[in-house]
Amino acid sequence: MSALNMTTFEAALKVHYTDLRVKNLVYRNNPWLAAIPKMEAFGGKMLPLPLQVGVPQGRSATFTDAQIDKTPGVYKDFQLTRIRNYGLAAIQNEVLEASVGNANAFMQAAASEIDGILRALTQDLAGGLYADGTGSRGTIGALAGPPPATVITLANSTDVVRFEVQMKLMFQAVLGTDIPNGPIEIIAVDRDLGTITVDNTVGMALAVNQFMFQNGDEPQTPTEKLKITGLEGWLPGAAPVAGDDFFGVDRSSDPTRLAGIRYDGVAETIEEAMIGAGALLFREGGRPDVIFMNPLTYSELIKSLGSKVVYDLMRSSDVADVFFEAVRIHLPSGSAMVVADPNCPSGRAYMLQMDTWKMYSLGMAPKILMTDGLRFLRENNADAVEVRAGYYAQMGCTAPGWNATIALST
Repeated sequence: MSALNMTTFEAALKVHYTDLRVKNLVYRNNPWLAAIPKMEAFGGKMLPLPLQVGVPQGRSATFTDAQIDKTPGVYKDFQLTRIRNYGLAAIQNEVLEASVGNANAFMQAAASEIDGILRALTQDLAGGLYADGTGSRGTIGALAGPPPATVITLANSTDVVRFEVQMKLMFQAVLGTDIPNGPIEIIAVDRDLGTITVDNTVGMALAVNQFMFQNGDEPQTPTEKLKITGLEGWLPGAAPVAGDDFFGVDRSSDPTRLAGIRYDGVAETIEEAMIGAGALLFREGGRPDVIFMNPLTYSELIKSLGSKVVYDLMRSSDVADVFFEAVRIHLPSGSAMVVADPNCPSGRAYMLQMDTWKMYSLGMAPKILMTDGLRFLRENNADAVEVRAGYYAQMGCTAPGWNATIALST
């Protein structure tokens, strides 16, 4: 019997990590990532997304005035560019050698590392689909304990899902300017309290409201965006002002049609806020069909609906056997599904018309990177092989004005 060598390792990976298996790993517990339509052929340098934000104005009860006032329609196009994201996993050669003649035994040992890095990429992508592209994972709400170890309470406790032990963090008070002496490592996470403990803050001027990034994600200029631009970017909580540059478009010329509807439902019940936002979208021509919210907010909605609750299922856009439980709610434009997503921040819901959204990528996102045909590489400085995963992608919307961001009390 011979050892599981590099050739049989490659064959084992090919059989084990089919596209369907990777997608099932990716979509589990990530409803928005599962639901968003995919276009996996995003080639070229950039992708224009054209939309009409104004119709021609050559109209009047008087022919002469209609002729004089004739104008063309108003068109804008977002110039989408891809971002890159990588995840690397190492498998010791000793594991290969120990799996003599048994590919299944090897895969049981190696799959935890490969699955783990795919999940890390997935969670980063799933969280990013709600974020603004800056890479911020949250902000500091409070600090406790003298250096070297410091406990950080997150400003929004539900952001804790975006932090992991051993993750290395960078901090910025102003986007584009790093706080010196980073990165520092997370040594503990309290998911009940929404706190993280970092290992060594000596010489670091940490303060409340600073932005937190996984090392390498932080922007180096105020406008740089190294991460995928998600719902917070496309549907900002504050209307864009003059000088806005969003994929080449100044959205201040029509903040609703170019940057979505903002609805303040803080003083209302969750159901009332959904109906109010739905009315504004219907007025603008939108027909929302899915609403994403944090699981805690979702549970409050179910409690408030009581005997009126109607359940449904939301299916993945491209994997038939992946689906998520939903609640039906009636809006002025018709009914919509409400879905809980752990990646959605608390105090916020997103009311979406799904056929206006798409994630554009070069191949699957994420995937095992193998441009040279190999799923692994020998490490040049360790007795191990390396598996590389990643993706090249961006999210786009063809009608932001048919979608809404909703501020909630919970």
